[in-house]
Amino acid sequence: MSLRITLFEDRNYNRNEILEELKAQNIEQDIIDDVCEDIYSFFHDLQMFIGALNKYVYRDLDIESPVPFVNRIEEKINTGEWIGVYRHYSKSLGEPIEILIKPKIGYNHFCSMLNETFRLRQMIGYHAINVLSYNIYGHSNFKDSISYSTLLQQFTELMLSEGIPPLTYRKDTILNDFCGPIKLARTQRLWEMGVPLVVARKMEVGAPRLPLMITVKFHLILQSLLINELNKIQRLHNDAFEPIQEMLKDRISYHSYVLLNDVLRGFVSTASTSNLEDINILEEARKQAGKAKWMKDIIDLYESFMYRKPPIFDFINKWRQNIPIQPIPSSKVYELWILTLFMEIFREKTGKMPKIEFRGGGAEFDFRDAKIEFNVSRPEWSKIFYGLIGVPRPDYMLVNGGRKVVADAKYREFRKLSIEDFERMIAYIIDYSEPQDHEEVKGFFITLGTNNSLRLKAERSDTTPNIRIYQVNADPRYGSRAREGLMQIYQKFLHA
Repeated sequence: MSLRITLFEDRNYNRNEILEELKAQNIEQDIIDDVCEDIYSFFHDLQMFIGALNKYVYRDLDIESPVPFVNRIEEKINTGEWIGVYRHYSKSLGEPIEILIKPKIGYNHFCSMLNETFRLRQMIGYHAINVLSYNIYGHSNFKDSISYSTLLQQFTELMLSEGIPPLTYRKDTILNDFCGPIKLARTQRLWEMGVPLVVARKMEVGAPRLPLMITVKFHLILQSLLINELNKIQRLHNDAFEPIQEMLKDRISYHSYVLLNDVLRGFVSTASTSNLEDINILEEARKQAGKAKWMKDIIDLYESFMYRKPPIFDFINKWRQNIPIQPIPSSKVYELWILTLFMEIFREKTGKMPKIEFRGGGAEFDFRDAKIEFNVSRPEWSKIFYGLIGVPRPDYMLVNGGRKVVADAKYREFRKLSIEDFERMIAYIIDYSEPQDHEEVKGFFITLGTNNSLRLKAERSDTTPNIRIYQVNADPRYGSRAREGLMQIYQKFLHA
């Protein structure tokens, strides 16, 4: 088993602290400094790797989780805010070192937070997976498998409810009487062989085999990919990935359930060994599908899946051993958790289920009496920045008629917010908040901490309207207090 070191996310570790961690692993004194240097070098490379993940895999998602970095001048390592398990082969030690980045709020509370984000699926259906997987996994292959699995589920259920169209086809059959058009050449050959039978062409009705075989094979492929991902995660023995394991198990179980369906199970053996990727076969499958819309959509989705170009970059290959599974940006999990709580509050208060519209990396949840805009930029609402530096994209825009307020989730305590955080909030307020002829325009910071009372933290009372910044804590470690804190935002936004 590899040497294992556990470090907390979002923390600075100086050289002495790293050395103490290594001493606890009973590493020989004469190589301990060299092993420490190996870890520093690894974090330097990790900084570049996660920086590239941020740039390419999470492009357009505005990930706020700081990237791990090394400060060589002060001899410090900062672990950043990316939950993960990393393996690094130490030349000095002659064996791998496994580095676990532990959530700053603890495994149990992080797992609870991640689990609760999947309540979105119960609230609004499998459309929620699009929001969850995109924001947690970005444009990654891991996310692709989950997204295709969800889409295939929707299309399969629609196909089965639509009904399987009958397919009429010709079949040559050897008979002892005249039935249907006779195939003269083949009948003559039989007679020349002394066989007094007739070959006739009959019309038969059956199921469209190719579309159903493609549907079955698609389910088999995705199930296999998800099982492989589940096995990778389970080998890590990391509690922080437990919610992802449960999600993968849920998806795997669904594919198993579908493959036992009366319509599809008869094709499992044939589909698993058939080449169904050829363009000509796909075209023939579309012809067999006829006017069955959802069956054709499954064929199109299968072609898209089989011929897509994975959104990865060249150097990721050398990191496959170092990164057993894609790291998770914890700030995004926190944003999704806050979204889940907001959704519960809005649904309870309006008594309505939202209409959902996806916009880039975000989504609009329209409760008719009010809306939540999650990670959405709206040029038509931008009064200042549109056309200059691009449209700001706050975490949440809460909309009620002509009233719009901004809320921003920060996965840290309020005292750790930076000047840049305040500057960005003021930009959001000035550009988006309405109405401008009201007493105030305002924004809300949502942070970690115990006190869940809504507090005014900064204001400009010499402007018209006044600009006010409020703050409330919503912390996964303190259960129902988080919801109570967000309820105060809802009440002030709706009634103030």
